[in-house]
Amino acid sequence: MVSDYFRIIHRYIPPDSPTYAVYLPHVAAVTAKALRLAHRMGLDEAQLRFIEEAAMLHDIGIVRVHAPQLGCNGDLPYLAHLLEGRRILEAEGLTAHALVAERHVSVGILRDEVLAQGLPLPPRDFVPQTLEERLISWADLFFSKKPGELWRELSLAEARRRVGKYGPRQQHTFDAWRAEFAPYECDKEAR
Repeated sequence: MVSDYFRIIHRYIPPDSPTYAVYLPHVAAVTAKALRLAHRMGLDEAQLRFIEEAAMLHDIGIVRVHAPQLGCNGDLPYLAHLLEGRRILEAEGLTAHALVAERHVSVGILRDEVLAQGLPLPPRDFVPQTLEERLISWADLFFSKKPGELWRELSLAEARRRVGKYGPRQQHTFDAWRAEFAPYECDKEAR
């Protein structure tokens, strides 16, 4: 496990940059939600530490994409942050964390979806596999990177609508994750 994820974040995202002003509030909000749920689920200390680290690093790949609204001036399309996040974290020696970065978007992307939609990803599945990966992805569904909305947690209905825009498979997966995680939410709407 990494003892100081801020060292890695600061290596790629300078604290005085516009990207940092978006990145840090987003990953901190996702991390807080994931850890709240993980504590309520009774996960052990190693799992909690991994969730904290991986959630804080899950979007590190944005530094290499073209997303001016996030202060990111790379050449790659936004979805490439999955691949770039994996590359960065593998280079840091964090292979399990790297898989979270690669698989965290929405409720996952299937190989068939990559091909059918012509997504700028290699033709393979990008789907959370472990409990920790699903938990971080679940928490990520509730927070935007849009300036002005960074700390606002979406309601369950808002998050479901947003995921549902991508199709019935995504909505079905969202509902399955809801059944898995909602019992640990304190919000009655989530249950």
